[in-house]
Amino acid sequence: MNSVAVNECETATPSQTVVLAIATIPMQPWEQPFDPKTALKHGTIFPSLDLPFYVTGGEQP
Repeated sequence: MNSVAVNECETATPSQTVVLAIATIPMQPWEQPFDPKTALKHGTIFPSLDLPFYVTGGEQP
């Protein structure tokens, strides 16, 4: 690699050289949230985000 390319990389900011990421976030439709007691138990107020978690890596016990 030549020294000119290294010097250019050292002085350039990432936004001038590459696109780091493009975020796409799907819209979540509104739904009736859990009541506070249920939300605390499940760790979320939204029923659609209440997904199963298996310690064994996805296998049901």
